[in-house]
Amino acid sequence: MKKAKPTPNCQFICSLLGILIFSIISCTDKTQTLSSTKPNIIIILADDMSYYDLSGLGQEKLSTPNIDKLLQNGLFFNNAYAGSSECAPSRGSLLTGKNMGHCRIRLNSSVRGQEYLQDSDTTIAEMLKSAGYKTGTVGKWGVGLPGTEGTPNKQGFDYSCGFYDQLRAHTFYPFYLMENDSVVPIPENYGFDMADTYLHNKHATGIHSYTETGELIPKGIKDPSKAINSQDFIHQKAINFIHNNYQNPFSLYYATQLPHGPVITPSIREYMNKPWDQKHKEWAAMMGHLDRCVGDIVKTIDQLGLSDNTIIFFASDNGYAQYGYFHRKPYQDDPVFRNKGSWKGGKFIPLDGGVRIPFLVNWPGKINPGISDEVVTLYDLLATSCDLAGVKQPENDGKSLVPLLNGEKLTGHLHKYLYWEGGTHNKTAQSVRYGNWFAFSAHPDSSVQLWDVSKDTSCMHDLASENTQVVDEAIAIFNKEHTPSEWYVEPGEDEASIQMKRQKMEEEGGVLKSIKGNSIYPWKLRDCAVTN
Repeated sequence: MKKAKPTPNCQFICSLLGILIFSIISCTDKTQTLSSTKPNIIIILADDMSYYDLSGLGQEKLSTPNIDKLLQNGLFFNNAYAGSSECAPSRGSLLTGKNMGHCRIRLNSSVRGQEYLQDSDTTIAEMLKSAGYKTGTVGKWGVGLPGTEGTPNKQGFDYSCGFYDQLRAHTFYPFYLMENDSVVPIPENYGFDMADTYLHNKHATGIHSYTETGELIPKGIKDPSKAINSQDFIHQKAINFIHNNYQNPFSLYYATQLPHGPVITPSIREYMNKPWDQKHKEWAAMMGHLDRCVGDIVKTIDQLGLSDNTIIFFASDNGYAQYGYFHRKPYQDDPVFRNKGSWKGGKFIPLDGGVRIPFLVNWPGKINPGISDEVVTLYDLLATSCDLAGVKQPENDGKSLVPLLNGEKLTGHLHKYLYWEGGTHNKTAQSVRYGNWFAFSAHPDSSVQLWDVSKDTSCMHDLASENTQVVDEAIAIFNKEHTPSEWYVEPGEDEASIQMKRQKMEEEGGVLKSIKGNSIYPWKLRDCAVTN
């Protein structure tokens, strides 16, 4: 059974305490070590992974031993948040260190389509590159279509491979991927039926075909034995990047698709005998796939003798989303895995459950293992990376986590508050985590709801009427943090104003057109640009 409180299970806590006692005895001056080292920086961002999908946090139906090892030997943030409740803005926030009131990317889609980072935005990669790092990114980009200023090579990355278009990242058997701003055809996947996979999304138990031994038969591909899974392709590129750059300080932003749906996996063999439907076997196998890739990264770092000088961050990009791939009602917990947690809401709305994420950092011998209750966020990674690399951070909304990594106790003092707005399920919403309070407003004209999430993790008891001063402070934060956006629907914006944005978009011909997975073959692309 899942614990009501958002904390790891007792066995995990006990193991951490034992490691922590050993670390206190065996490790000395961590402050000097961290401040005098320019480490390799790896950021692994899972896609739509649920909080309790990790066996190290209590999941009993599936196993994630490699991530668990990072967790047990690392620092786990028990009050961690994404910058947004959905994919693209969460990524934009992480890369630029901005909250949703300031970030260039604020929703998965604006009135003109899929927005992109611009030249004036400063990313983690640009800052680390200025410090002498080789910078790479693989996987799901989602903040700059080909042909825009927002592609990885124009945002500080020396190397990139994956899906620039967020919508195309729905397929694990793509016709092509982008590498260093060029199209890389994958003819082995030609014919893969993405429409059937989207239909799989709407089926409660699943319609994909697997062999008797659990191997996928990807529909539409002439020779299934030659099909190339995008995660495997991208992962090998990441390993190659490490091998090619390990003699320099390097950073790797590893933004995997896993386990984002529609759920599909090369093999469900490990779970063939489980009394589950096909989709649950696929989800478990996708988590296993992710875990093996994480283990392979760690193994590569160890084999190259880099573990003493490599810091690994691991997190998910937003709150609970699995319901969307299993044909369930919004935010309904999974009956098999019980992986949602107790928080209210989930992906696409900035309630606690939409932005609450698992987040850990691992650096053997440099960071004492344990659990931090400090409220932290993914947009702290820019400030943290700059601090680790020894460069002055640009203007941003994050805070460096280095003091916490050094073992300092800052509970309640790192951030005065965290702010969010928007979400595809409620574009006018605003919310704030303020101490132990979580305040939410569906619209500037609506009343503010207020919960004490330290005592009421499910946000069942609205305490707004009893704490009017806190509500007033939350509203003041809403007003302070929101800045106007040229293309997104804003909190309180009326239809006439939104229509003016649409008209401006049409006049400027600025439609940013995403391409659905496998809806176009690479030879039909023109100059690698997919914008109108």
